[in-house]
Amino acid sequence: MIYIYIALILLAAFPLLLTIWRMRRTARIKKLGIHCNGTITSIRSIRIKNTYIDSLTIEYRDRRTGQPFQAKATTNRGKYNRGDPMGIAYLPDQPSKYALTDTKGGFTFMLVFCIIIFLFVIFAVYKIDEMVK
Repeated sequence: MIYIYIALILLAAFPLLLTIWRMRRTARIKKLGIHCNGTITSIRSIRIKNTYIDSLTIEYRDRRTGQPFQAKATTNRGKYNRGDPMGIAYLPDQPSKYALTDTKGGFTFMLVFCIIIFLFVIFAVYKIDEMVK
């Protein structure tokens, strides 16, 4: 039974750890990366249930080689237009690894949600163990 408890806890910890890893990666790129302006090259509107969001394609260039790279982002519909500049930071040795600098990151809601799920699973495992004994 202990293996099932451990598996449940690890399953609940996975999204939490993934979110923390993504937050740290984004912070590292913003801190150590080269900051530049990218240009929005295309906007595609996507309908999700009753809401529309825009999927942006952003082009930026590596300062060292001049090679163009593409970044992707999603945002509220109508917030940006084609040709608008958007701040991007990328790693000098890996220009394809990027982070948007004009946004807050959007990780706060996901982090809180993952913590709540993790705590719920811990409580559920405790209660199931209490009920089995």
